[in-house]
Amino acid sequence: MANSSTFQIDRIDTLIITVGTRQVGWRSKDGVVRCFGADGEHPGHINQLYKELGVERGTHEPGKPNMLWSVRDLGSRYHAHCQDWLGGDFSSVELLLDHKIIADSVAKGLHHIILWATNQPETVPWNYRRLDTCWLAQLMKGKIETTWPQVKVDVLELTVNANNRDSIREEFENFILPFALEVRKNSAMNDFVLLIENKGSVPAIAESLEICAAALVREFQVINASPIEPANLYQLCENGMFSAGLSQDYKLMPLSEYFWPLERSRVISAWKRGDFQEAQVWLSAHQSRHKSLYQLAGYLALSTNWEIVRFAENKQLENNWLRSPSVDELAGSEQVEQWQERLLKLRSNPGLQTWETVFLIQLQLERQNYTTAFMQFSQTVERLLYLRSQQENWLDNNIISRPPDFKSWKSYDPKFSDLIEGWCKLKKIHRSDKWYKLLHGIRLKRNDLIHHANPVTLREMRSLWSNNGFPVIISDSLEPLMALILEVLRKICPRHWQIPQETLLQSLYAWGLEILRSEVPST
Repeated sequence: MANSSTFQIDRIDTLIITVGTRQVGWRSKDGVVRCFGADGEHPGHINQLYKELGVERGTHEPGKPNMLWSVRDLGSRYHAHCQDWLGGDFSSVELLLDHKIIADSVAKGLHHIILWATNQPETVPWNYRRLDTCWLAQLMKGKIETTWPQVKVDVLELTVNANNRDSIREEFENFILPFALEVRKNSAMNDFVLLIENKGSVPAIAESLEICAAALVREFQVINASPIEPANLYQLCENGMFSAGLSQDYKLMPLSEYFWPLERSRVISAWKRGDFQEAQVWLSAHQSRHKSLYQLAGYLALSTNWEIVRFAENKQLENNWLRSPSVDELAGSEQVEQWQERLLKLRSNPGLQTWETVFLIQLQLERQNYTTAFMQFSQTVERLLYLRSQQENWLDNNIISRPPDFKSWKSYDPKFSDLIEGWCKLKKIHRSDKWYKLLHGIRLKRNDLIHHANPVTLREMRSLWSNNGFPVIISDSLEPLMALILEVLRKICPRHWQIPQETLLQSLYAWGLEILRSEVPST
Protein backbone atom coordinates (compact mmCIF):
# COMPACT_ATOMS: atom_id res chain seq x y z
CA MET A 1 0.00 0.00 0.00
CA ALA A 2 1.16 3.48 -0.81
CA ASN A 3 0.68 6.54 1.36
CA SER A 4 -0.60 9.86 0.10
CA SER A 5 2.90 11.03 -0.76
CA THR A 6 3.95 8.07 -2.94
CA PHE A 7 0.84 6.93 -4.80
CA GLN A 8 -0.45 9.65 -7.08
CA ILE A 9 -3.79 10.02 -8.81
CA ASP A 10 -4.52 12.83 -11.22
CA ARG A 11 -8.15 13.37 -10.39
CA ILE A 12 -11.02 12.24 -8.18
CA ASP A 13 -14.70 12.53 -9.04
CA THR A 14 -16.58 11.07 -6.07
CA LEU A 15 -15.71 10.13 -2.50
CA ILE A 16 -17.83 7.65 -0.55
CA ILE A 17 -17.39 7.65 3.23
CA THR A 18 -19.00 5.14 5.56
CA VAL A 19 -19.63 7.10 8.75
CA GLY A 20 -18.54 5.51 12.03
CA THR A 21 -19.11 6.59 15.60
CA ARG A 22 -15.58 7.98 16.10
CA GLN A 23 -15.45 9.91 12.84
CA VAL A 24 -16.68 13.29 14.11
CA GLY A 25 -15.48 15.63 16.83
CA TRP A 26 -16.55 18.95 18.35
CA ARG A 27 -14.11 21.75 19.18
CA SER A 28 -15.39 23.09 22.49
CA LYS A 29 -14.90 26.60 23.81
CA ASP A 30 -12.01 25.40 25.97
CA GLY A 31 -10.17 24.32 22.78
CA VAL A 32 -10.57 20.60 23.46
CA VAL A 33 -11.76 18.45 20.53
CA ARG A 34 -14.25 15.95 21.89
CA CYS A 35 -15.17 12.83 19.92
CA PHE A 36 -18.83 11.92 19.61
CA GLY A 37 -17.96 8.24 19.92
CA ALA A 38 -15.63 8.40 22.94
CA ASP A 39 -17.66 7.01 25.83
CA GLY A 40 -16.74 5.68 29.28
CA GLU A 41 -14.47 7.06 31.95
CA HIS A 42 -11.52 7.87 29.68
CA PRO A 43 -11.77 10.25 28.01
CA GLY A 44 -15.52 10.44 28.67
CA HIS A 45 -16.19 12.87 25.82
CA ILE A 46 -19.87 11.96 25.38
CA ASN A 47 -20.70 12.92 28.97
CA GLN A 48 -18.72 16.15 28.56
CA LEU A 49 -20.55 17.00 25.32
CA TYR A 50 -23.95 16.56 26.98
CA LYS A 51 -22.76 18.74 29.84
CA GLU A 52 -21.65 21.42 27.36
CA LEU A 53 -25.22 21.63 26.07
CA GLY A 54 -26.55 21.77 29.63
CA VAL A 55 -28.36 18.46 29.19
CA GLU A 56 -28.38 15.58 31.64
CA ARG A 57 -27.65 12.34 29.85
CA GLY A 58 -30.61 10.02 29.99
CA THR A 59 -31.53 6.51 28.86
CA HIS A 60 -33.78 5.20 26.10
CA GLU A 61 -35.38 2.84 28.58
CA PRO A 62 -35.50 3.69 32.29
CA GLY A 63 -33.27 1.67 34.59
CA LYS A 64 -31.14 0.19 31.79
CA PRO A 65 -27.61 1.66 31.81
CA ASN A 66 -26.77 -0.12 28.55
CA MET A 67 -29.48 2.02 26.94
CA LEU A 68 -27.79 5.38 27.69
CA TRP A 69 -28.24 8.07 25.12
CA SER A 70 -25.32 7.92 22.74
CA VAL A 71 -24.19 8.90 19.24
CA ARG A 72 -27.63 9.01 17.66
CA ASP A 73 -29.19 11.28 20.25
CA LEU A 74 -26.08 13.39 20.82
CA GLY A 75 -25.58 13.96 17.08
CA SER A 76 -29.20 15.06 16.72
CA ARG A 77 -28.86 17.57 19.56
CA TYR A 78 -25.63 19.08 18.20
CA HIS A 79 -27.07 19.30 14.68
CA ALA A 80 -30.02 21.23 16.07
CA HIS A 81 -27.59 23.35 18.10
CA CYS A 82 -25.65 24.28 14.93
CA GLN A 83 -28.80 25.02 12.97
CA ASP A 84 -30.97 26.76 15.55
CA TRP A 85 -28.56 28.32 18.04
CA LEU A 86 -25.54 29.00 15.85
CA GLY A 87 -27.42 30.02 12.71
CA GLY A 88 -26.09 27.22 10.50
CA ASP A 89 -22.52 27.50 11.74
CA PHE A 90 -20.78 24.10 11.62
CA SER A 91 -17.26 25.44 12.03
CA SER A 92 -16.79 23.71 15.43
CA VAL A 93 -17.35 20.29 13.86
CA GLU A 94 -14.09 18.43 13.24
CA LEU A 95 -13.62 15.66 10.66
CA LEU A 96 -11.32 13.48 12.72
CA LEU A 97 -10.47 10.97 9.98
CA ASP A 98 -11.37 12.66 6.73
CA HIS A 99 -10.33 16.31 6.71
CA LYS A 100 -7.00 15.81 4.91
CA ILE A 101 -8.45 13.26 2.49
CA ILE A 102 -11.19 15.67 1.46
CA ALA A 103 -8.85 18.67 1.25
CA ASP A 104 -6.39 16.82 -1.00
CA SER A 105 -9.20 15.36 -3.12
CA VAL A 106 -10.88 18.73 -3.67
CA ALA A 107 -7.57 19.96 -5.09
CA LYS A 108 -7.85 17.10 -7.61
CA GLY A 109 -11.35 17.91 -8.74
CA LEU A 110 -13.52 16.19 -6.15
CA HIS A 111 -17.03 17.54 -6.57
CA HIS A 112 -19.28 14.97 -4.90
CA ILE A 113 -19.19 13.27 -1.50
CA ILE A 114 -21.58 10.53 -0.41
CA LEU A 115 -21.88 9.84 3.30
CA TRP A 116 -23.30 6.41 4.14
CA ALA A 117 -24.71 6.36 7.65
CA THR A 118 -26.72 3.91 9.73
CA ASN A 119 -30.37 4.40 10.65
CA GLN A 120 -31.45 0.97 11.79
CA PRO A 121 -35.12 -0.04 11.87
CA GLU A 122 -37.18 -0.10 15.08
CA THR A 123 -36.98 -3.89 15.14
CA VAL A 124 -33.36 -3.48 16.23
CA PRO A 125 -32.97 -3.05 20.05
CA TRP A 126 -32.11 0.41 21.36
CA ASN A 127 -28.72 -0.66 22.71
CA TYR A 128 -27.70 -1.00 19.03
CA ARG A 129 -29.80 1.77 17.49
CA ARG A 130 -28.37 4.34 19.90
CA LEU A 131 -25.07 4.03 18.00
CA ASP A 132 -26.59 4.96 14.63
CA THR A 133 -24.55 7.56 12.76
CA CYS A 134 -27.30 9.28 10.73
CA TRP A 135 -26.95 12.55 12.67
CA LEU A 136 -23.15 12.43 12.66
CA ALA A 137 -23.40 12.30 8.86
CA GLN A 138 -25.54 15.43 8.93
CA LEU A 139 -22.90 17.17 11.05
CA MET A 140 -20.24 16.11 8.55
CA LYS A 141 -22.39 17.38 5.68
CA GLY A 142 -22.72 20.77 7.32
CA LYS A 143 -18.97 20.98 7.98
CA ILE A 144 -18.03 19.93 4.42
CA GLU A 145 -20.49 22.30 2.74
CA THR A 146 -19.23 25.17 4.90
CA THR A 147 -15.55 24.42 4.26
CA TRP A 148 -15.82 23.42 0.58
CA PRO A 149 -19.00 25.01 -0.78
CA GLN A 150 -18.26 23.76 -4.32
CA VAL A 151 -18.66 20.14 -3.22
CA LYS A 152 -22.06 18.47 -3.36
CA VAL A 153 -22.77 16.29 -0.31
CA ASP A 154 -25.42 13.57 -0.13
CA VAL A 155 -26.28 11.61 2.99
CA LEU A 156 -27.59 8.11 2.37
CA GLU A 157 -28.89 5.98 5.21
CA LEU A 158 -28.67 2.22 5.61
CA THR A 159 -32.06 1.34 7.05
CA VAL A 160 -31.14 -2.28 7.75
CA ASN A 161 -29.49 -4.06 10.65
CA ALA A 162 -25.87 -2.88 10.76
CA ASN A 163 -24.67 -6.48 11.14
CA ASN A 164 -26.72 -7.95 8.29
CA ARG A 165 -24.05 -8.33 5.61
CA ASP A 166 -26.41 -9.61 2.94
CA SER A 167 -28.83 -6.71 3.27
CA ILE A 168 -26.03 -4.16 3.46
CA ARG A 169 -24.34 -5.55 0.37
CA GLU A 170 -27.64 -5.50 -1.51
CA GLU A 171 -28.10 -1.83 -0.60
CA PHE A 172 -24.63 -0.98 -1.90
CA GLU A 173 -25.00 -3.08 -5.06
CA ASN A 174 -28.30 -1.47 -5.97
CA PHE A 175 -26.76 1.97 -5.69
CA ILE A 176 -23.08 1.97 -6.63
CA LEU A 177 -23.00 0.45 -10.13
CA PRO A 178 -25.98 2.41 -11.55
CA PHE A 179 -24.57 5.56 -9.97
CA ALA A 180 -21.10 5.02 -11.43
CA LEU A 181 -22.47 4.27 -14.91
CA GLU A 182 -24.61 7.40 -14.85
CA VAL A 183 -21.72 9.60 -13.74
CA ARG A 184 -19.46 8.23 -16.47
CA LYS A 185 -22.21 8.69 -19.06
CA ASN A 186 -22.41 12.38 -18.20
CA SER A 187 -18.63 12.84 -17.94
CA ALA A 188 -16.87 14.82 -20.64
CA MET A 189 -13.91 12.44 -20.30
CA ASN A 190 -16.16 9.34 -20.35
CA ASP A 191 -14.41 8.22 -17.19
CA PHE A 192 -15.07 7.94 -13.47
CA VAL A 193 -12.63 7.88 -10.54
CA LEU A 194 -14.06 6.74 -7.22
CA LEU A 195 -12.42 7.10 -3.82
CA ILE A 196 -13.80 5.16 -0.85
CA GLU A 197 -13.04 5.60 2.86
CA ASN A 198 -14.50 2.86 5.05
CA LYS A 199 -12.23 2.78 8.08
CA GLY A 200 -14.56 4.21 10.68
CA SER A 201 -17.63 2.02 10.18
CA VAL A 202 -18.52 -1.39 11.60
CA PRO A 203 -16.91 -4.39 9.82
CA ALA A 204 -20.08 -5.51 8.03
CA ILE A 205 -20.47 -2.10 6.36
CA ALA A 206 -16.77 -1.56 5.65
CA GLU A 207 -16.37 -4.98 4.04
CA SER A 208 -19.56 -4.72 2.01
CA LEU A 209 -18.59 -1.37 0.53
CA GLU A 210 -15.13 -2.63 -0.39
CA ILE A 211 -16.52 -5.77 -2.03
CA CYS A 212 -19.09 -3.84 -4.07
CA ALA A 213 -16.59 -1.17 -5.05
CA ALA A 214 -14.07 -3.84 -6.05
CA ALA A 215 -16.61 -5.18 -8.55
CA LEU A 216 -16.26 -1.90 -10.46
CA VAL A 217 -12.51 -2.07 -11.08
CA ARG A 218 -12.85 -3.56 -14.58
CA GLU A 219 -14.80 -0.45 -15.63
CA PHE A 220 -13.59 2.33 -13.34
CA GLN A 221 -10.63 3.45 -11.28
CA VAL A 222 -11.49 2.72 -7.65
CA ILE A 223 -9.12 3.65 -4.82
CA ASN A 224 -9.33 3.01 -1.10
CA ALA A 225 -8.24 5.87 1.15
CA SER A 226 -7.35 4.64 4.62
CA PRO A 227 -6.77 7.39 7.25
CA ILE A 228 -3.75 6.97 9.51
CA GLU A 229 -4.82 7.80 13.03
CA PRO A 230 -2.42 9.59 15.38
CA ALA A 231 -0.21 7.38 17.54
CA ASN A 232 -1.96 8.90 20.56
CA LEU A 233 -5.66 9.19 19.80
CA TYR A 234 -6.16 11.54 22.74
CA GLN A 235 -3.61 14.06 23.94
CA LEU A 236 -3.51 15.59 27.40
CA CYS A 237 -4.17 19.33 27.36
CA GLU A 238 -3.03 21.97 29.88
CA ASN A 239 -6.46 22.03 31.47
CA GLY A 240 -6.20 18.30 32.25
CA MET A 241 -8.62 17.29 29.53
CA PHE A 242 -7.90 14.86 26.70
CA SER A 243 -8.36 16.17 23.15
CA ALA A 244 -9.00 13.95 20.13
CA GLY A 245 -6.33 14.15 17.42
CA LEU A 246 -7.03 14.52 13.70
CA SER A 247 -5.64 12.20 11.06
CA GLN A 248 -2.75 13.95 9.27
CA ASP A 249 -2.05 11.35 6.58
CA TYR A 250 -3.61 8.39 4.83
CA LYS A 251 -2.79 5.42 2.64
CA LEU A 252 -4.07 5.01 -0.89
CA MET A 253 -4.50 1.67 -2.58
CA PRO A 254 -6.27 0.85 -5.85
CA LEU A 255 -8.75 -1.94 -5.18
CA SER A 256 -7.43 -3.65 -8.29
CA GLU A 257 -4.29 -4.44 -6.28
CA TYR A 258 -6.22 -7.22 -4.55
CA PHE A 259 -6.53 -9.02 -7.90
CA TRP A 260 -3.09 -8.29 -9.36
CA PRO A 261 -1.24 -11.39 -8.06
CA LEU A 262 -3.74 -13.61 -9.91
CA GLU A 263 -4.37 -11.43 -12.95
CA ARG A 264 -0.66 -10.79 -13.53
CA SER A 265 -0.28 -14.40 -14.70
CA ARG A 266 -3.22 -13.94 -17.07
CA VAL A 267 -1.72 -10.78 -18.52
CA ILE A 268 1.59 -12.59 -19.08
CA SER A 269 -0.18 -15.52 -20.73
CA ALA A 270 -2.14 -13.27 -23.10
CA TRP A 271 0.96 -11.19 -23.87
CA LYS A 272 3.04 -14.27 -24.71
CA ARG A 273 0.30 -15.50 -27.07
CA GLY A 274 0.12 -12.13 -28.78
CA ASP A 275 -3.49 -11.65 -27.69
CA PHE A 276 -2.99 -8.00 -26.82
CA GLN A 277 -6.68 -7.20 -26.71
CA GLU A 278 -7.14 -9.74 -23.93
CA ALA A 279 -4.03 -8.43 -22.18
CA GLN A 280 -5.46 -4.92 -22.34
CA VAL A 281 -8.74 -6.11 -20.79
CA TRP A 282 -6.87 -7.59 -17.83
CA LEU A 283 -4.62 -4.52 -17.56
CA SER A 284 -7.56 -2.08 -17.65
CA ALA A 285 -8.07 -2.45 -13.91
CA HIS A 286 -4.36 -1.98 -13.18
CA GLN A 287 -3.58 1.28 -14.95
CA SER A 288 -2.42 2.86 -11.70
CA ARG A 289 0.34 0.23 -11.72
CA HIS A 290 0.90 -0.40 -15.45
CA LYS A 291 -0.69 2.34 -17.50
CA SER A 292 2.19 2.28 -19.99
CA LEU A 293 1.71 -1.46 -20.62
CA TYR A 294 -2.05 -1.00 -20.91
CA GLN A 295 -1.51 1.59 -23.62
CA LEU A 296 1.20 -0.46 -25.35
CA ALA A 297 -1.13 -3.46 -25.54
CA GLY A 298 -3.56 -1.31 -27.53
CA TYR A 299 -0.84 -0.28 -29.98
CA LEU A 300 0.44 -3.83 -30.41
CA ALA A 301 -3.12 -5.04 -31.04
CA LEU A 302 -3.08 -2.99 -34.26
CA SER A 303 -0.18 -5.06 -35.57
CA THR A 304 -1.95 -8.39 -35.04
CA ASN A 305 -4.67 -7.12 -37.38
CA TRP A 306 -1.96 -6.35 -39.99
CA GLU A 307 -2.43 -2.63 -39.38
CA ILE A 308 1.32 -1.99 -39.42
CA VAL A 309 1.00 1.35 -41.21
CA ARG A 310 -1.65 2.53 -38.76
CA PHE A 311 0.63 1.44 -35.92
CA ALA A 312 3.57 3.36 -37.41
CA GLU A 313 1.54 6.51 -38.00
CA ASN A 314 -0.13 6.53 -34.58
CA LYS A 315 0.41 10.00 -33.13
CA GLN A 316 -0.56 8.90 -29.62
CA LEU A 317 2.25 6.36 -29.69
CA GLU A 318 4.75 8.94 -30.88
CA ASN A 319 3.69 12.04 -28.96
CA ASN A 320 2.28 10.61 -25.73
CA TRP A 321 3.52 7.10 -25.05
CA LEU A 322 7.14 7.43 -26.18
CA ARG A 323 7.43 10.79 -24.41
CA SER A 324 5.77 9.80 -21.15
CA PRO A 325 7.93 10.01 -17.99
CA SER A 326 6.87 6.52 -16.89
CA VAL A 327 8.10 4.88 -20.12
CA ASP A 328 11.35 6.85 -19.94
CA GLU A 329 11.84 5.74 -16.33
CA LEU A 330 11.12 2.06 -17.06
CA ALA A 331 12.93 1.70 -20.38
CA GLY A 332 15.64 4.33 -20.13
CA SER A 333 16.27 7.33 -22.37
CA GLU A 334 18.58 5.45 -24.75
CA GLN A 335 16.02 2.72 -25.47
CA VAL A 336 13.20 5.26 -25.93
CA GLU A 337 15.33 7.25 -28.35
CA GLN A 338 15.99 4.09 -30.39
CA TRP A 339 12.27 3.33 -30.53
CA GLN A 340 11.55 6.89 -31.68
CA GLU A 341 14.15 6.71 -34.47
CA ARG A 342 12.92 3.33 -35.67
CA LEU A 343 9.30 4.50 -35.64
CA LEU A 344 10.17 7.45 -37.90
CA LYS A 345 12.04 5.16 -40.32
CA LEU A 346 9.18 2.68 -40.29
CA ARG A 347 6.68 5.38 -41.12
CA SER A 348 8.31 6.19 -44.48
CA ASN A 349 9.64 2.79 -45.52
CA PRO A 350 7.22 0.18 -46.98
CA GLY A 351 9.98 -2.44 -46.92
CA LEU A 352 10.50 -2.03 -43.18
CA GLN A 353 6.74 -2.00 -42.66
CA THR A 354 6.50 -5.36 -44.38
CA TRP A 355 9.48 -6.67 -42.43
CA GLU A 356 7.57 -6.01 -39.19
CA THR A 357 5.30 -8.98 -40.06
CA VAL A 358 8.21 -11.18 -38.94
CA PHE A 359 6.83 -10.48 -35.48
CA LEU A 360 3.45 -11.93 -36.45
CA ILE A 361 5.03 -15.07 -37.94
CA GLN A 362 6.95 -15.61 -34.72
CA LEU A 363 3.81 -15.24 -32.59
CA GLN A 364 1.92 -17.80 -34.68
CA LEU A 365 4.78 -20.28 -34.48
CA GLU A 366 4.89 -19.86 -30.70
CA ARG A 367 1.18 -20.67 -30.59
CA GLN A 368 1.77 -23.68 -32.89
CA ASN A 369 -0.55 -22.16 -35.49
CA TYR A 370 1.66 -23.46 -38.28
CA THR A 371 -0.87 -22.93 -41.06
CA THR A 372 -1.35 -19.27 -40.18
CA ALA A 373 2.40 -18.82 -39.69
CA PHE A 374 3.09 -20.29 -43.12
CA MET A 375 0.45 -18.12 -44.80
CA GLN A 376 1.91 -14.99 -43.24
CA PHE A 377 5.41 -16.13 -44.23
CA SER A 378 4.47 -16.79 -47.88
CA GLN A 379 2.55 -13.51 -48.12
CA THR A 380 5.54 -11.64 -46.68
CA VAL A 381 7.82 -13.26 -49.27
CA GLU A 382 5.50 -12.16 -52.07
CA ARG A 383 5.05 -8.68 -50.62
CA LEU A 384 8.81 -8.10 -50.27
CA LEU A 385 9.43 -9.27 -53.82
CA TYR A 386 6.63 -7.04 -55.10
CA LEU A 387 8.00 -3.96 -53.29
CA ARG A 388 11.44 -4.66 -54.68
CA SER A 389 10.03 -5.03 -58.21
CA GLN A 390 8.35 -1.64 -57.89
CA GLN A 391 11.37 0.18 -56.46
CA GLU A 392 13.80 -1.32 -58.98
CA ASN A 393 11.33 -1.05 -61.86
CA TRP A 394 11.61 -4.68 -62.92
CA LEU A 395 9.07 -4.23 -65.71
CA ASP A 396 10.90 -1.45 -67.56
CA ASN A 397 14.26 -3.10 -66.91
CA ASN A 398 12.98 -6.34 -68.45
CA ILE A 399 13.48 -8.32 -65.24
CA ILE A 400 9.88 -9.45 -65.56
CA SER A 401 7.61 -9.18 -68.59
CA ARG A 402 3.92 -8.60 -69.14
CA PRO A 403 2.00 -11.50 -70.73
CA PRO A 404 1.70 -11.17 -74.56
CA ASP A 405 -2.06 -10.61 -74.40
CA PHE A 406 -1.85 -7.97 -71.65
CA LYS A 407 -3.09 -4.52 -72.73
CA SER A 408 -0.43 -1.89 -72.20
CA TRP A 409 -2.81 0.76 -70.91
CA LYS A 410 -3.71 -1.36 -67.90
CA SER A 411 -1.54 -1.49 -64.80
CA TYR A 412 0.08 -4.85 -64.33
CA ASP A 413 0.53 -6.58 -60.99
CA PRO A 414 2.87 -9.52 -61.45
CA LYS A 415 1.97 -12.93 -60.09
CA PHE A 416 3.93 -14.61 -57.31
CA SER A 417 5.57 -16.93 -59.85
CA ASP A 418 6.59 -13.92 -62.00
CA LEU A 419 8.17 -12.23 -58.99
CA ILE A 420 10.16 -15.35 -58.11
CA GLU A 421 11.35 -15.74 -61.70
CA GLY A 422 12.30 -12.06 -61.80
CA TRP A 423 14.31 -12.27 -58.59
CA CYS A 424 16.11 -15.41 -59.77
CA LYS A 425 16.91 -13.70 -63.08
CA LEU A 426 18.22 -10.64 -61.20
CA LYS A 427 20.40 -12.80 -58.95
CA LYS A 428 21.41 -15.19 -61.80
CA ILE A 429 19.92 -18.17 -60.00
CA HIS A 430 19.22 -21.17 -62.25
CA ARG A 431 16.33 -23.61 -62.11
CA SER A 432 18.54 -26.27 -60.57
CA ASP A 433 19.52 -23.98 -57.66
CA LYS A 434 18.12 -24.78 -54.22
CA TRP A 435 16.89 -21.21 -53.79
CA TYR A 436 14.85 -21.42 -56.99
CA LYS A 437 13.30 -24.67 -55.83
CA LEU A 438 12.65 -23.39 -52.32
CA LEU A 439 10.84 -20.22 -53.40
CA HIS A 440 8.65 -22.08 -55.87
CA GLY A 441 8.05 -24.74 -53.24
CA ILE A 442 6.76 -22.02 -50.89
CA ARG A 443 4.52 -20.71 -53.69
CA LEU A 444 3.10 -24.13 -54.55
CA LYS A 445 2.48 -24.96 -50.90
CA ARG A 446 0.70 -21.66 -50.49
CA ASN A 447 -1.51 -22.38 -53.53
CA ASP A 448 -2.29 -25.84 -52.24
CA LEU A 449 -3.32 -24.41 -48.91
CA ILE A 450 -5.61 -21.83 -50.50
CA HIS A 451 -7.14 -24.06 -53.18
CA HIS A 452 -7.63 -27.23 -51.13
CA ALA A 453 -7.72 -25.91 -47.54
CA ASN A 454 -4.99 -28.33 -46.54
CA PRO A 455 -3.39 -27.39 -43.21
CA VAL A 456 0.35 -27.07 -42.80
CA THR A 457 2.18 -29.05 -40.14
CA LEU A 458 5.52 -28.29 -38.53
CA ARG A 459 7.05 -31.26 -40.34
CA GLU A 460 5.77 -29.98 -43.71
CA MET A 461 7.20 -26.55 -43.09
CA ARG A 462 10.62 -28.04 -42.34
CA SER A 463 10.40 -30.26 -45.44
CA LEU A 464 10.27 -27.17 -47.68
CA TRP A 465 13.93 -26.65 -46.83
CA SER A 466 15.11 -30.23 -46.26
CA ASN A 467 13.64 -31.45 -49.58
CA ASN A 468 15.50 -28.74 -51.45
CA GLY A 469 18.98 -29.27 -50.11
CA PHE A 470 19.00 -27.00 -47.04
CA PRO A 471 20.35 -28.33 -43.73
CA VAL A 472 17.53 -28.45 -41.18
CA ILE A 473 17.94 -28.89 -37.43
CA ILE A 474 15.21 -31.06 -35.94
CA SER A 475 14.47 -29.65 -32.50
CA ASP A 476 11.62 -29.11 -30.06
CA SER A 477 12.62 -25.46 -30.16
CA LEU A 478 11.17 -23.30 -32.92
CA GLU A 479 14.33 -21.21 -33.19
CA PRO A 480 15.90 -23.31 -36.02
CA LEU A 481 12.74 -22.98 -38.12
CA MET A 482 12.49 -19.26 -37.41
CA ALA A 483 16.12 -18.90 -38.45
CA LEU A 484 15.32 -20.58 -41.81
CA ILE A 485 12.38 -18.23 -42.34
CA LEU A 486 14.47 -15.17 -41.57
CA GLU A 487 17.20 -16.38 -43.92
CA VAL A 488 14.69 -16.47 -46.79
CA LEU A 489 13.28 -13.05 -46.03
CA ARG A 490 16.71 -11.45 -45.69
CA LYS A 491 17.89 -13.13 -48.89
CA ILE A 492 15.24 -11.47 -51.03
CA CYS A 493 15.62 -7.98 -49.52
CA PRO A 494 18.08 -5.48 -51.05
CA ARG A 495 20.93 -4.41 -48.79
CA HIS A 496 20.02 -0.73 -48.81
CA TRP A 497 16.81 -1.49 -46.92
CA GLN A 498 18.99 -1.95 -43.82
CA ILE A 499 16.87 -4.68 -42.29
CA PRO A 500 17.28 -4.66 -38.45
CA GLN A 501 18.15 -7.72 -36.41
CA GLU A 502 14.99 -7.21 -34.38
CA THR A 503 11.75 -5.57 -35.50
CA LEU A 504 10.32 -2.62 -33.60
CA LEU A 505 7.29 -4.71 -32.68
CA GLN A 506 9.50 -7.50 -31.36
CA SER A 507 11.45 -5.00 -29.26
CA LEU A 508 8.33 -3.46 -27.73
CA TYR A 509 6.77 -6.88 -27.17
CA ALA A 510 9.89 -8.25 -25.44
CA TRP A 511 10.22 -5.14 -23.28
CA GLY A 512 6.62 -5.37 -22.08
CA LEU A 513 6.97 -9.08 -21.31
CA GLU A 514 10.18 -8.43 -19.38
CA ILE A 515 8.45 -5.77 -17.26
CA LEU A 516 5.64 -8.19 -16.42
CA ARG A 517 7.93 -11.11 -15.66
CA SER A 518 10.51 -9.21 -13.63
CA GLU A 519 8.04 -7.45 -11.38
CA VAL A 520 7.89 -8.78 -7.84
CA PRO A 521 4.25 -9.85 -7.27
CA SER A 522 2.44 -7.65 -4.76
CA THR A 523 1.69 -9.10 -1.36
